Amino acid sequence: MHHKIIMTVFRMVILFLLANLSSVAQDVSRMTVADFYALPMSELQRLLYTHPQDAIKAKIFITLGQHWEDKPGSVKEDIDSATKYFSEAEKIIVQRKLGELKPDMAMSWGSLHYHNGSPEKARAAFLSGITFCKETGNKEQEATLWIEMSKNDGDNTARLTYLENAMALYKSLKNRLKEAETLKEIGDVHLNQGKYEQSEQELNVALSIYKELKYERIYYTYDLLSAVTHWKGDFAKAQQYAMAAIESAEKAGDYNMLGFLYWRLATAYQGANDYAKSQYYLKQSLLLQLHNPAAALTYHILSELTDQLLKDHKVDEALKYLLLVKEKRPPISKNEKIDLSFSIADCYLALKDYPRAESYYMQYVDELDDGTDINRNLAKITQFYFDRQQFKKAAVYLDRMVTHVPRHWNLKTTRDISLLQSRLDSANGNMLSALRHLQRYNELTDSAFTLEKVKQAEEMQAKFDVASKEKDNQLLRKQGALQEKTLEKATLVRNVIMAGCIVLALLLGLLLNRYWSKIKTNKLLQHQQTEIRDANNSLERALGEKNKLLYEKEFLIKEIHHRVKNNLQLTMSLLNSQSKYLSNEDAIRAINDSQHRLKSISLIHQKLYQTEEQGLVNIKTYIYEVLDYLRDSFSSGERVRFNLNVEDVELDVGVAIPLGLILNEAVTNVFKYAFPDTRRGLVEVSLVIEDDQLFFAVKDNGVGLPPDFDLKSRRSLGFELIDVLSAQLDGDLRIDGNTGVQLYLSFKIDTVYQ
Repeated sequence: MHHKIIMTVFRMVILFLLANLSSVAQDVSRMTVADFYALPMSELQRLLYTHPQDAIKAKIFITLGQHWEDKPGSVKEDIDSATKYFSEAEKIIVQRKLGELKPDMAMSWGSLHYHNGSPEKARAAFLSGITFCKETGNKEQEATLWIEMSKNDGDNTARLTYLENAMALYKSLKNRLKEAETLKEIGDVHLNQGKYEQSEQELNVALSIYKELKYERIYYTYDLLSAVTHWKGDFAKAQQYAMAAIESAEKAGDYNMLGFLYWRLATAYQGANDYAKSQYYLKQSLLLQLHNPAAALTYHILSELTDQLLKDHKVDEALKYLLLVKEKRPPISKNEKIDLSFSIADCYLALKDYPRAESYYMQYVDELDDGTDINRNLAKITQFYFDRQQFKKAAVYLDRMVTHVPRHWNLKTTRDISLLQSRLDSANGNMLSALRHLQRYNELTDSAFTLEKVKQAEEMQAKFDVASKEKDNQLLRKQGALQEKTLEKATLVRNVIMAGCIVLALLLGLLLNRYWSKIKTNKLLQHQQTEIRDANNSLERALGEKNKLLYEKEFLIKEIHHRVKNNLQLTMSLLNSQSKYLSNEDAIRAINDSQHRLKSISLIHQKLYQTEEQGLVNIKTYIYEVLDYLRDSFSSGERVRFNLNVEDVELDVGVAIPLGLILNEAVTNVFKYAFPDTRRGLVEVSLVIEDDQLFFAVKDNGVGLPPDFDLKSRRSLGFELIDVLSAQLDGDLRIDGNTGVQLYLSFKIDTVYQ
């Protein structure tokens, strides 16, 4: 009885596991490349070697390549790894004609070429995918390719063209969400081009569509609006949009974005000269960035925080943050190393260690490239040399800053450059130019525009503080109401308990009887559970012993194959030694033929003890090795060429050994008789499986068999072996000898392993 229960439970567990495995397999087959990208690398590697479907393998290869390409601070080895995985994916897609994956492949190659600095190759890759989408009518995928192409391309004019193409497609599909996303990207391009009014208008339209669709992740659009208004000098609006972005991200639960959004809010306060609030939000941003492994602006934020702390003479606190970030997140990319170097230089400057400060300022000065930080970093170097009264050096870096494309200049940058130019001209005695730059600086500083925006920023913060206090008050009111309800509930519970005690006293007698009955039932159940547990333990021990015996059996079988192979090698060596003492050519040939037969069998046993698949031999590899051995034994060189058409399958050892011996006899005869003297020739070996039939053939274009040759009357050991082994396989054997010799063998085969 207990045995039946155990078996029933065991079957149910097996069925449950099979059902779950089937469900997982189905889920994997429906996953896209984007879905696979969310999986860890270890899981991707496991699926790659366990999942049989070619489409799944191609998607995993693409995903692995994208992971290597997106690796922070990627080096040539990472790009080479990405290229290797993309090539494997493309090979599968072409061989298996997986057209649905061509757009993903085109996108991957395009992104990689952009990463490598080959925009022409990148555009060609993207356009090949776009052409395929046009031919198949896949507008959704075509639009996605245009969008991704625009995100990677550095040419803003080309980006706008790509985005307009995507917009037209999304409008034809009536996909409002994607329209808003594309419009947001267009606004981002116009922001980079300095077209702030147009960018703000486009971003507001995108925001309206998002709100209409109740789209949660609108914080990206709020962030861009904050950036646009910051560049326009409207710091109050910049703060407003940054706060809205933070609130939206918290509501959506995207806490990884909060570090970046707090930095955006800090820059808005910095633009309004509210350094206390800017410093506060920079600290919040930096701590959030350290908890986000994918954060990209950590060292940039650290650099800005270091600047502000040093202005407040908080050198120790600045050093504390520097050490914290360097320990938690060592710099990887060039920009991170530049930011760290300039921050260290600032600290040495504050400590008046000028040689070390200059050393760190100069460490990466030649690697400063296009971007907003180049203005800030060059301004630091200019100010450093100006304060040291090294005016010629200061002029070099100021000129570099002035001649830099001013599309990254905001109001503060323009004002600071005017002041530096005025001071440097004054120090060089060029008073007229100094006065002109000083007037420009005063105009920017004293403008009613700046004062009004600072006032608006303060009003916005006041509203923000009032809203925060109101939220706190609402929370307190809710807590008070909750306490009142808790007291009422406690009173009700007390009354119910008293009434329950009375009822309990009345029911106690009845329950006591039930109690004793339950005790008896529980004892019986405990006894049964003990028996089931003992049976489970016995089953586990039996399974453990079975696994141990299976392991020992596999080990012994491998050892047997190893020793058989060694004994065959020893026999071959003895035959070889014996042949040295023989003078009879027929005897020597017989011994050599025996050695070849033993070698064919030896190779089988060698492969059996080297492989994990017990009793199975990869017939393709085995045939290659037998032919290599025979070619070396007969020293044919390039005189006899082989053309092989052998399927890559694994066969049972009972089939592989006879086939190997038949091949040995046939090819040995080729080397002996088919091509006399120095005649060149071709030998074709084929092994094809169709349905449950195996077709094996060895053909040469040699001299063939004599006209009077009769296979039945003129027997030799080689032909007898071929005949016997063919009969052993229950096969149909046919040998023709008109133009060369052709051996054909076919037989039924039960099991083939791929």
